[in-house]
Amino acid sequence: MSHFSGNIEILILLLGGTISGMISGLLGIGGAIVLIPFLLFILPIAQGPHLTPFVATQISLFQVALSGIVGFLSHRINADLPTKKILLWGGSSLIGGGLGGVISHGLRGKTILMIYAFEVAIAVGLLLFGEKIHSLKGEKHAKPVKEMVIMSSIGLVSGILGIGGGFLYYPVITGILGYASSVAVGCGLALMVPMAIAGSITKTITAGSIPIEGIPVIFGAILGAFLGAKLHYRLTKQAVKLGQLILLIATLIRILWALY
Repeated sequence: MSHFSGNIEILILLLGGTISGMISGLLGIGGAIVLIPFLLFILPIAQGPHLTPFVATQISLFQVALSGIVGFLSHRINADLPTKKILLWGGSSLIGGGLGGVISHGLRGKTILMIYAFEVAIAVGLLLFGEKIHSLKGEKHAKPVKEMVIMSSIGLVSGILGIGGGFLYYPVITGILGYASSVAVGCGLALMVPMAIAGSITKTITAGSIPIEGIPVIFGAILGAFLGAKLHYRLTKQAVKLGQLILLIATLIRILWALY
């Protein structure tokens, strides 16, 4: 590889990290939904390296962890994030995630994809109708026990699917638990960090190294998450919800295409 093409490759990886990080900071999701297809399909088209799915997911976990940390800290400046709730939700998610990881070993690949499609469909439904349903209940926020059960369920699904579950946090926190959009984004990012760190450590130990392609992605993710968090407060709640819907519907179509 020539020096020029090497610089181009670095810029492409930096761009991928920045875009995925910005989506994380802006919408409160992991960004892997964009980064993994980018690494597997766009990068080779741009004459970059052909990465294996294992390496792509390893890099994406680093991106999710760092984007989550930067995005959470950025949102914490502008929003009153409930730290005690985050600890409660995070602990519940980790317990569910551990159980989901055990269950996933006994499931077929198609079954896991069907669960994924079902959960994405639920997330879409919550984005569209969750707040209306919550307002009919007449309660400001759900009770702690209910919150623990809900977050454990998200962790369970995340453990089965092998993902951070970020696409579920925003619609659940706004539509079921009754929190504001900015709080949901900041909390969602914080909740993804422990799972992403655990996953990245496990994959790195298994691989024995950190892929060099991940370095520019990580720098891009840090920058993108900061910019995305700043941009979030310039958008309306409806615009943030629309961005979530577009990504989720695109994901659902992709899963159904793979299934049928």
